[in-house]
Amino acid sequence: MAQPPVLLAPIPDLVINEGAALGPINLNEYFQSETPLRFTAELENGASLPKGLICTNSGTLSGIGAANTQGEYLIIIVAENDSGTPTTAQFKLTIKERIAMHAEDFASELKSRVWDALGKDLPIPDIGDILNRPVTPMEVYWLLQRFATITIWDVYNLDPPGAKQLLQLEGCSKHYVVYDRGSCLVAAPKDLFSHERTLEDSLQAARAVAREAFKRGWVIEFAGFDKMVRAAWIELQLLSDKYNKKVEIMHYEPTEEDMKIYSARSQSLGLKI
Repeated sequence: MAQPPVLLAPIPDLVINEGAALGPINLNEYFQSETPLRFTAELENGASLPKGLICTNSGTLSGIGAANTQGEYLIIIVAENDSGTPTTAQFKLTIKERIAMHAEDFASELKSRVWDALGKDLPIPDIGDILNRPVTPMEVYWLLQRFATITIWDVYNLDPPGAKQLLQLEGCSKHYVVYDRGSCLVAAPKDLFSHERTLEDSLQAARAVAREAFKRGWVIEFAGFDKMVRAAWIELQLLSDKYNKKVEIMHYEPTEEDMKIYSARSQSLGLKI
């Protein structure tokens, strides 16, 4: 008879914004089982996950936090196999307010005001409001996330970036291109305005570029979107552990959250930190 699933590592706490993508997170990385696993997820009180988030039976946790889901949640993950004895794990999910006003919301409000004015034979609202609305720091961050790029520099190569050579890297998102410019590697979105590209695509690209820099044995310095830099740093630490080959990274101080994610990923892969 099969043994109950074994929890390999704690699932790290997660933070997202309303309207931003969660994951996808592969829960199979945190459990070990002799037979296929089946997963369910719910809140501590037995309620369903916050609106917009799902957990598939095969163990993929993903989705986009819906409006008005802001708050802190204790998520309970239940993993079952043929043993009949489930194994549970929990982690805290924090959903913060959305980082930018939805352009569609603003446009809908303005359109409603225009139609209301026409119906009451009143002056049409000044459409200049769209241009005069102040830009907030959260909106700037949202744009950075939508158009996220990362550059990994070969620190001791003092040549200026050369002509772009397109690289085809294993594991890189189809929504990103990677260029070799001699003294650096650059990953950038193929289509800035694509609605199909998600945050996970940018993280996949960052990890792929990190693997290429590791293979080349570079002393590394990062530039780019913070979440891509974090993904690249964690990938480099895991590669260092796997191949027992220390990689030198200049001018980057990992945060407490970086270390938690790195520790959980390392334990799930059976690596020694």
